[in-house]
Amino acid sequence: MALPDTRACWPVAASVGVFVFFGTMLVRSESIMYLGFMDMFQVNREKASWPLTVAIVTSQLSGPLYGFLGLWLSDRVLMVAGALLCALPVMACALAQSLGLVVFLYGILFGLGLACVDLVPFTVVARHFIRYRGTVMGSVFLVTSISGFVFPLMVEALRKALQFHYVLLTLGTLELAMLLGCIYVDRVPRSDGGASLSKGYVEPPGSPPVSFESTMSLEKACIAKSLAVTGPLAETTEPHEGNPLLGSSEPAKSKLTRSLRSLASWTFLHVAVSRAVSLFVITSFLLTAVDFGTDNGLVSFKAVSLVTACAVGDLVSKIGIGFVLDAKVLSHEALILWGFVVQAASLVVTVFVKTYWVLLVSCFFTGLTGGSRIFACTVMVTELFDQQVLPLSLGVTNFIAGVVCLARPPLVGYARDVGGSYDLLYIALAIVNGVFTLTWTVSVCWQKFQTRRRRPRGFSDENSHGVPKG
Repeated sequence: MALPDTRACWPVAASVGVFVFFGTMLVRSESIMYLGFMDMFQVNREKASWPLTVAIVTSQLSGPLYGFLGLWLSDRVLMVAGALLCALPVMACALAQSLGLVVFLYGILFGLGLACVDLVPFTVVARHFIRYRGTVMGSVFLVTSISGFVFPLMVEALRKALQFHYVLLTLGTLELAMLLGCIYVDRVPRSDGGASLSKGYVEPPGSPPVSFESTMSLEKACIAKSLAVTGPLAETTEPHEGNPLLGSSEPAKSKLTRSLRSLASWTFLHVAVSRAVSLFVITSFLLTAVDFGTDNGLVSFKAVSLVTACAVGDLVSKIGIGFVLDAKVLSHEALILWGFVVQAASLVVTVFVKTYWVLLVSCFFTGLTGGSRIFACTVMVTELFDQQVLPLSLGVTNFIAGVVCLARPPLVGYARDVGGSYDLLYIALAIVNGVFTLTWTVSVCWQKFQTRRRRPRGFSDENSHGVPKG
């Protein structure tokens, strides 16, 4: 087995990148999928949005399922299952004759595959990287942005050239490439112990030293110590794949109780709800952007270019955000706060200024701020909890996002089918951004107050966000 941040861990990052590149292909192209389902079944916008929305909701609500399964099954098993669930149901949709069947195949089964894409790769990264965790996670999110840049144009070209049944068959076949991302995922063994120094951890003799200066936070240093390998394994330099089907020998009841106790935090709930709102805003915008562009006189690929501009903004955020967070240029809280402020402004501009280049710029900033917030919230969750609790905590985070996304079809349908325009929807999203601007302003001020108050006392038994470890 290998240690975190070693050379053996980088093939894991590459595998995870391949997995999420193809796994996010259809989510990033849902504006075109939305129009495709509308034409395929000749239904209104609210009905056409249901397969896509149910897929998002299922992916978020199923997060805890993968969290629980991750306590016993290996990451490779979960990722292979996720890849098959992403590919096969989409191929089966090509044979569907009713929207209800598509809701089941695409919404439920494909959504279960998306849940794996949203959760398991990031727990793999968190286990394999400590010092470079922010940078590697940023790179994984960068891959999803590149997916959003490439695939919408490709899916639109397929939709123009083929009947949508054949488009679905082609896209499902492409999803099978996710299996290539399941090859290297278990270079670092799972840890059964806690990750907190405050729990009386004693570093075994001969274990590799972990310097606080080599990590970006106390929590990461503690996690590094919990992953220390002793005995013959410590002397092994050749990496090999771990293949345990069971996660650990700790009793399941004890493991579950400890995990649930760690989630009872207002800080966690604030981060989770903020991520849910960020996901709701960006997915609602991506779903409607092409139709919005068409309504405002943009034709075909010009309308798709709004999604591309959003993806470019997301791409730019992923290039720099990991480095910004690792270098402590901005705190997580400040980054999220500014994300809400800028996105609210960009949505308002989208409503009131319909010039093409202005729409491109506003879409760019919508993608820039949405992607950075989702990434920052995910990193915050990984730093709030021990690595043993990560699958469940990320799963619960996704579950909350799924509940919020249930509101998408009626809102989209009301705004366009009843109101005749997406302007009302975008104004509502801007108002939501304004509300969370206030909550994060309070959070940033409170965090500064807490930091100043605790500074003379040195390290405490809580992490930097005030959440008890373990």
